[in-house]
Amino acid sequence: MCPFSYLSDLIDTVLFGSELRCPACGRLADRNGMCKACKGRIPYVLPPICSLCGVPLRIEGGANQDNPLCVGCLTSNHYFYRARAVAVYDGAARDHVHELKYRARTELAPALARMMAEVAICDGMAAECDCVVPVPLHPEKAARRGFNQAELLARDVGLFLGMPVEAGALHRKERGGSQTFLDKRNRRANVVRAFSCHVPSAVAGGNVLLVDDVLTSGATADGCGRALLMAGAAKVYVLTFGVSVADGRDWFGVRQGSRS
Repeated sequence: MCPFSYLSDLIDTVLFGSELRCPACGRLADRNGMCKACKGRIPYVLPPICSLCGVPLRIEGGANQDNPLCVGCLTSNHYFYRARAVAVYDGAARDHVHELKYRARTELAPALARMMAEVAICDGMAAECDCVVPVPLHPEKAARRGFNQAELLARDVGLFLGMPVEAGALHRKERGGSQTFLDKRNRRANVVRAFSCHVPSAVAGGNVLLVDDVLTSGATADGCGRALLMAGAAKVYVLTFGVSVADGRDWFGVRQGSRS
């Protein structure tokens, strides 16, 4: 992973104090905010990856293809320009996200966000984006949970990257009824239409870094991306801590794709 700038040590002091303690286990942490043992259990995303959504691939015949695309991106049109993640959503990565979301271990957010910021720097997203926008939580979930994990991550990502955070830019509409009897295509369509941008002036004309905890099917990212583009954003990039390897076909071979 790429190193941070000289401001890194100052950020460490502000967020973690002079002596860094791993938020996952309590042992002495390194300058990235987590101990080596806990970081070593994270299944990091390694190339080759889908050039669009960032899911790891296992390409037949090696990884020398230009702009490889996963099965999902070959068969779907996305509203985001590029997505990247720190880790495969499994093992320790899944554990960290679950601890944050379901056990309110909010002290994990800065360490996870720091790794996300490093990915954004190494991939070039940090230099290309103008603001950070978190994926909004459904109002019912927000009321039950008491916080939005995507917003916590977004605020720390913004701090690490020196980028403004527009936490209220996106809104998730109330549920429009049960999806039990809908097929996969119609469920996706419902999710994609579930978001709106209430502050167009915050994103109009700029490139947006959309932050969430996990990228799964991409429907939520597409819904947010659609709303941001409709509000005038130029491009939408997606940054998450985890990415789900949802399609087993991506582990046996992919087709070569192209980007406009």
